[in-house]
Amino acid sequence: MDFKKIRSDFPIFSKIEQMGRKFVYLDSAATTHKPQQVVDSIVDFYTLNNANVHRGLYDSGEQATALYEGAREKVAKFINAKASSEIIFTSGTTESINFVAQTWAVSNLKPGDEILLTQAEHHANLLPWQRVAKQTGAVLKFIPIFCHPELDSGSIQINSPEHLVTSRTKLVAVTYISNVLGDIWNKGQLENLIKNAKVQGAKILIDAAQAVAHRKVDVQALDVDFIAFSGHKMFAPTGIGVLYIKSDLHDQVEPYKLGGGMVHSVSFESASWAKSPHKFEAGTPAIAQAIGLGVAVDYISQNLNFDQIAEHEVFLYKKLLSELVKIKKIRIAGNISEAEPHGSMVCFAVDGVHAHDIAGYLGGKGISVRAGHHCAQPLVKSLGFESLVRVSFGVYNTEQDVDTFVTELSEVLKIFGVV
Repeated sequence: MDFKKIRSDFPIFSKIEQMGRKFVYLDSAATTHKPQQVVDSIVDFYTLNNANVHRGLYDSGEQATALYEGAREKVAKFINAKASSEIIFTSGTTESINFVAQTWAVSNLKPGDEILLTQAEHHANLLPWQRVAKQTGAVLKFIPIFCHPELDSGSIQINSPEHLVTSRTKLVAVTYISNVLGDIWNKGQLENLIKNAKVQGAKILIDAAQAVAHRKVDVQALDVDFIAFSGHKMFAPTGIGVLYIKSDLHDQVEPYKLGGGMVHSVSFESASWAKSPHKFEAGTPAIAQAIGLGVAVDYISQNLNFDQIAEHEVFLYKKLLSELVKIKKIRIAGNISEAEPHGSMVCFAVDGVHAHDIAGYLGGKGISVRAGHHCAQPLVKSLGFESLVRVSFGVYNTEQDVDTFVTELSEVLKIFGVV
């Protein structure tokens, strides 16, 4: 892969640089930038094919429908779903998880049933289950995350999570990659957890928001029932996401929202639903965004290689880590061992300096990082932090980006008297 060529596909970098501004973007875990092909697809839709889908018996209406449903086919192939009917378009990961929580979970869980999560969940995969527990009487259980923030022994460890699966476990809802710690699963650990949960008859939901731009996600190999992710974290527009629902469950899941386009028939007294996926997509969908998602899938499939992406990100990760460990007052959240690097992100705190002060200074220097608890407040607090600076990489990042970040970080720490 030619990473310099890939970077040139993302117009935001050249446009901002042409304006004479520095732009070092290290916040891809929050959202990724969009290649020109995705930007063009949205413009083309609104200028050439703008129409509602599934309704218009005219050229632009039929073309809009073909592009929209074509995007569904691309996503199905991208995650190796058995059929495109297993792909439901939503607004993003958050809606996808709430969808499952307020349909399948509310209808199937009862008092004493257990929902198994990890302590590393994003709020989007925690708060919906807190609500479901209150609604149904189900119980939340958590897979502990052991993490020592000291630089000489920092490590992430999950010990035998499958042992927490019992006959009461009805749902395992866990993150694929943490948005704070990166990879949390040792080799084969997630797969073993899923296998043991399946033996007990539990359903599996995976939050893959942080995974889809960094590794191959295969729903059949994982043997999951639900998977959720967002387009904007994989080079697609905001406002579009995916919920994969295994076809075996389609008749067990009621629609999340009701309205036009998702019905088979309606009378003044009752209604019956269409088949999936239309059963689950009420109203006018995010058509342009879905088309953009399809083009983003094309871009990844045609231009990127996940193994090479991992090598590139690990190189940047190690380079950054080698500089951070030289600063005595920095504490890194997560695994700092180069033997098992987690590649796409690094979170850290500096004793005596608030993360927002660091991020604010860097932002003024044209460097984009994230600061705070990253919508994973229980995790961050359990690790002994209040706030963290997060550096997260994408395919368009360079070695120079890391050098610039390290230089400016050193400057802000001098200002605060840390170095």
